[in-house]
Amino acid sequence: MRKIRVTLMATVALAASNLIAASVAVTPEIATLGFGASVGIGLTPMFGVRVAGHTGSYSHNLKKENIDYNGKLKLNNVGALLDLYPGGSGFRLSGGAFSNSDKIDLTSKPGGTITVNGVAYPSAAVGNITGDVKFDKTSPYLGIGWGGKPSGRGFGLTFDLGVLYQGSPKLRVQANPTNPALVPPSFYANLEAERAKTEHDIRSYRYYPVVGIGFSIGF
Repeated sequence: MRKIRVTLMATVALAASNLIAASVAVTPEIATLGFGASVGIGLTPMFGVRVAGHTGSYSHNLKKENIDYNGKLKLNNVGALLDLYPGGSGFRLSGGAFSNSDKIDLTSKPGGTITVNGVAYPSAAVGNITGDVKFDKTSPYLGIGWGGKPSGRGFGLTFDLGVLYQGSPKLRVQANPTNPALVPPSFYANLEAERAKTEHDIRSYRYYPVVGIGFSIGF
C-alpha cells in the first residue's frame, strides 16, 4: 500500500511539473471568423489546447429570388480546440467546436416595386422586407495549420485552414408595411414561398470556410 501511495504521489508531482512547465501562446489573429485572438497551452510536445474568440462584421449587397438586399454578416464566435503536432513539428491537425452566434441580417433595397415569388407589389403598400439567417449554436470544426508549437517560445506567424460545420441555415423574413390594410391578400403567402426557396438556395452555407493568419507570442 505504501508503495502504491508513493507511486501515485510521484505521478501527480510529475503531472504538476509538466503543467507548470507547459508553454502558453497568445495569438492575435485575423480570420474569416472575424478579428480575434486565441490562447494556447502546450500539454506535451505533440498535443496542445486552444481557446479562440472572434468578432466583426462585413456588409455586402446580394440578390435572392428577385429581391435585392443589403446584407450584413455579423461574426461572434468562441471555440475550444485540440491540436495535434505530428512529430512535434510546427504543422498541426486541429479539431473542436465553436459556440456560434454568427448571423446575416437582410434588408430589402428601396424601390418603386418589390417582386416576391414572381409577383410585383408596390413598395408603398408592402413596405420593405427584413430578415436574418442564423446557424446551429454549436458548430464542429476540423482543420490544419502551422505555428504555435506547444514547446515553442518567442514570436512567430501562425496559419489556419479549415471548415466550420454550421448546420442548415435558418432564414426568417418579415414585411414592414406602412399601412397593413393596403397589403394584397396574396402577399404573405408569396413571401413565405419566397422564404422557403431562398432557404433552400443557401443550404450550402452550412459549410463555412475558415482561413486565418496570426502572430503568436509564446511564453
